Amino acid sequence: MEIDRPNVQEPTTEELQKLERLKGIIERAIADGKITSDEYQKIKLEIYAHGKTSAAQFSREIELYRSLVEEKLEKGELEYEAPGM
Repeated sequence: MEIDRPNVQEPTTEELQKLERLKGIIERAIADGKITSDEYQKIKLEIYAHGKTSAAQFSREIELYRSLVEEKLEKGELEYEAPGM
């Protein structure tokens, strides 16, 4: 489902760099077709580590996570490896 946000500004250069960094972390974490609890925690820390982030940037980061991780988990293209497995 696409949500239209007409008043949202385009991301700044710094925000784009943060998105690219997050994307790299996610891609490395899922490269083997699995995501571990530790990898999930690293991704979560990256999303929340930026300090004062705009709502629009936070939304972009969550959408990136959703599209690269959650959708693949739902489709069975990615496996969650719980601790102790």
